[in-house]
Amino acid sequence: MASAKSGKYYRLDGLSVLVADDNRFVRTILVTVLRGLGVGRVLQAENGEEATAILDVSTQIQGASDIDIVFADHLMAPVDGLELLKWVREHDHDKLKFMPYIMMSGEADENAVRLARDGGVTEYLAKPMSVANVASRLVAIVDKPRPFIRAPGYIGPDRRRQTLPYAGDDRRVMTGRRVTLDGAQAPIEDEALPPVGQAVPEVAAEDTGGAVGAEAAPPSSETVD
Repeated sequence: MASAKSGKYYRLDGLSVLVADDNRFVRTILVTVLRGLGVGRVLQAENGEEATAILDVSTQIQGASDIDIVFADHLMAPVDGLELLKWVREHDHDKLKFMPYIMMSGEADENAVRLARDGGVTEYLAKPMSVANVASRLVAIVDKPRPFIRAPGYIGPDRRRQTLPYAGDDRRVMTGRRVTLDGAQAPIEDEALPPVGQAVPEVAAEDTGGAVGAEAAPPSSETVD
């Protein structure tokens, strides 16, 4: 997949994506778009309950393929997008807990976005979606990783926009490890964000704020300038 904005070419054939949406028509369109963008493996779930079963299999069965990114609809049943997000962020396995999660919704109002943001969503995608919007979310996840935050009542990507200066004391504290999508951990040597494909720092914080959709955590992929 080529980015018209940056001129980079993104190889997505190594990615595995799960699409969870109870609307078969929307789900089929998104699967087609993802495959057209070059995503190597796309799985489907009819609702959040089926998605949890698929994700659990990826952690419990030896030799099962990892899932790198989840696209989930906000309003689906049983188990809606927010409930699925909570399950992911509270999971015992790091490769699920820190998984990039894209929430989709036809009701992209301020309250819906706030609920998704506060639940630890990585990106937010409004319906009806376009190929360009889907591609931009994938580029954000691959190209602009964010550290994860642990705060009272919250675990997820840093909600502050990285392009804006933060006024006041920065109370974030590095936990001393980086976490990759496969659950591997390594010591942190500095506070700079790593290149795509390397591990991402996890951060503990008392206070975070900001908006959804600026940047995201990295899956296993590569770019070619």
